[in-house]
Amino acid sequence: MTDHSRPSVHRNRLPKYAVLLLVLCLLIVFAPAATATGSRVLVEVLFDAVIIAGAYSVTRNDARWRPFLALTVMTFLARWSALLWGGVELEIIAAALTAAWMALVVTIVLSELFGTRGATDGAITKSIVAYLLVAVVFASVYEVIELSSPGSFSGVPSASASDALGDAFLYFSLVTLTTLGFGDIVPVSSLIRPLVALEGAVGTLYIAVIIARLVALHVSSGNSGDNRSKSDLAPAHSTGD
Repeated sequence: MTDHSRPSVHRNRLPKYAVLLLVLCLLIVFAPAATATGSRVLVEVLFDAVIIAGAYSVTRNDARWRPFLALTVMTFLARWSALLWGGVELEIIAAALTAAWMALVVTIVLSELFGTRGATDGAITKSIVAYLLVAVVFASVYEVIELSSPGSFSGVPSASASDALGDAFLYFSLVTLTTLGFGDIVPVSSLIRPLVALEGAVGTLYIAVIIARLVALHVSSGNSGDNRSKSDLAPAHSTGD
């Protein structure tokens, strides 16, 4: 007897990056509002959850797991070292490794997205995950620059309050990526201004390119389905006299 329950299990399975998307949303909502004493540990736990979910999603059935996991371990160690012992040097290393890790995940997710053949739930999830991770990449880069050259931004906490600094840059990066531009945090240095402008351009172009990609995938899958339906309904031609 044939088991018909298996296909439904596969159809109902969560998209590959669904957990990563959920944890990213929690981080984005919670981190900028985490101002209470001891909240940095909670933010770090959320960051760790993002890294774990990303590492699991990327390395599942993938041959790139060894170098990626090596970078993941280095990022973990750097972030917790900065949290436990502090110091500007450790904060810079942690933020730089975080930016590198997030950028690598963005690259992998986008490569998978552009290799997708249909506008599935997985493709939509990948596009959202990559978009949010871009904001985290820029936030980490901003933190590195501000820690290395204090005063590059106005309206942010001092470099000595590194926990509030990282949260402020995550908020600023999201505002910049979505081109909201509230103006409460302003880039001041000549180094940071073009980088902030680049993020705004990336946010705008990303939406245009990804929407075009998803629409093209939807149209392509729809046309393929129509062609299959027509071929199934076409009558068989007789070869007799």
